[in-house]
Amino acid sequence: MLKIFIMLFILYSSLFSKAFDVSNLNEIENLDNIEYINDENNQYTYEDILNKDNLNLLKITHIGPAIGPFWTKTTLINSSNITKEITLYNPLAGMNKIDVYILRNNKLSEILYLGDLRPQELRNNLSTYSSFNLTINPSESIIIISKIENFYIYNLGWRISNIYDFSSNEIKKIYFAGLFGSLILIFSFYNILSFFLYKNKSYLIVFATGFSLFLYQYGFHGILYFLNINLNLELITFITWNSSSFGGIFLLLFTYTFFEQRKKYKKSSCISIFLILLYIICILLLTYAQFFNEKYFKYAWLLTVLFISSTFYLFIFAIFTLIKKESEAIYYILGKSIFFLVVFINTLGLFNLILYEDIIKFLIPFAYIIDLLVLVVILYLKNKHEQEELIKAKMILLEQSRFNSIGQAIGQISHQWKSPLTSIGTSITLLETIYNHDSDRLILTFEKQLPFMKKSIDLMKKSIDEFSNFYETKNEKEDFILKNLILDIINILNSKIILKKVKIILDIEDNFKINSFEHILSNIFLILINNSLEEFSDREENRIEIDAKIINTKIIINYKDNAGGIKINPIESVFDYFTSSKKGKEKSSGFGLAIAKMLVNDKLYGTIEVKNIGDCAIFTITLPLGTVN
Repeated sequence: MLKIFIMLFILYSSLFSKAFDVSNLNEIENLDNIEYINDENNQYTYEDILNKDNLNLLKITHIGPAIGPFWTKTTLINSSNITKEITLYNPLAGMNKIDVYILRNNKLSEILYLGDLRPQELRNNLSTYSSFNLTINPSESIIIISKIENFYIYNLGWRISNIYDFSSNEIKKIYFAGLFGSLILIFSFYNILSFFLYKNKSYLIVFATGFSLFLYQYGFHGILYFLNINLNLELITFITWNSSSFGGIFLLLFTYTFFEQRKKYKKSSCISIFLILLYIICILLLTYAQFFNEKYFKYAWLLTVLFISSTFYLFIFAIFTLIKKESEAIYYILGKSIFFLVVFINTLGLFNLILYEDIIKFLIPFAYIIDLLVLVVILYLKNKHEQEELIKAKMILLEQSRFNSIGQAIGQISHQWKSPLTSIGTSITLLETIYNHDSDRLILTFEKQLPFMKKSIDLMKKSIDEFSNFYETKNEKEDFILKNLILDIINILNSKIILKKVKIILDIEDNFKINSFEHILSNIFLILINNSLEEFSDREENRIEIDAKIINTKIIINYKDNAGGIKINPIESVFDYFTSSKKGKEKSSGFGLAIAKMLVNDKLYGTIEVKNIGDCAIFTITLPLGTVN
């Protein structure tokens, strides 16, 4: 009879008192009997809160921006005859400090120190939230008083769950956090690799944006604290508060660089720079508030307004790029539209303008991921377009180089033809004179002059044949003797070689055959030899040395001249387009060696390097062994 009376009394108490009954706890629930009071002046103790009757009933747990600290009080009872093992946790991860006073029979039983500014070893239940485990015996009533301190944003609620459900949810959360971290790691690796591959700094900006997202989400959801990786607790708080600002800066920087705002859209570039400066000011302000004067956190709303404003600006600019028919603008506006919408909803939740459900917290990382993927896609499409344009430009340059070298060769041939043409003209004039004045000697004179005329014509024919063979473009590889190829180039440039008094030494075996594109290798040697001839002065010891051999399964061709070496620094830039050491009227287009490098790399699948030794420049061409017989 007494037991029945006690059970009825507890039931009555649970129905008409402010206590929360844990006996029928089946899932995670919000405590709906929490009372609270603001303690801005830090004047109360837990005993004051225990005895106060004028506490406010907490209707909305997430109260948003506020100046604390706050005290809360709630009562739990167990009306069952079974001992209950439960977990209580504050639903806002990253709270600074929560002091929990547990009273049994109105007497202090235990004090717990929770919060992300408390060492992990002080916690009896390390999790991503400020949480603790509690055992409630049958028919027992427990009062829980807590003092909550945080920077600016407050959630005063407690959620209650049995230990198993809470642990299970924490495991799921850590699992998805790990999955998210792995995606960010792959994403980061891809962008860093793409940066080194394409030399496009936008990839570094996307990487930095993704990394700031990673830090913000891990800090905001309590993962950094839970991992306990010896990070300073103040640093974790700094990361959580400021990583979103860095993310905003990087998003603006991406737009600034990708769309070349400084060149194309000067007014927009000024807005981007202005917003970046505001972000930097906010970072400095919040850092000062965290480490020196917490009162300045009352201006933290400026960061929220700034983030909303910059996101809205990027959305408007995305529309503008679409109007201007920028490439990939349709993808950009898609990412910015989703991101702006989610940020706007999240901000309304943070400021308690709408109910701040858990799903809103997790919308932000998904929106960020979609936006980052969009940025990667538009970078890929832009690079693809640029690569296609580069290939077209290379083909045009190859044709220009071919026509340029044809022009040079024609000039050399015309110079070589002067002597045989003069000889033939002299012979014809002599025969004409004999015919007019001494016709009896015509046949004898003709017989003497005919060999000279045939020799001159043979010389002219040989020059034309060398020219034709040199510029005959073939689409397939063929076997050819390297030494003969170089000798043909020397014959084409012979008059200029003689004029410059150049001695060319070939250290190549007579039967050294290569299976490759003869006209491409001819073009490369024409560029090298012609460049040397341009640099030689009118001295007696001008020299070019060319050797070829096999070393470690590679064909190594060394080209060396003593024309004074490469005077450009760094020396590797001699292969860049529009780079030339010639000055004044002799200044060239700077395409020659750039095209030679492109031909070696892209057509012959080899490498070309250059170095100076004394007054000599040495070019080393390395080709795969598979091209030699």
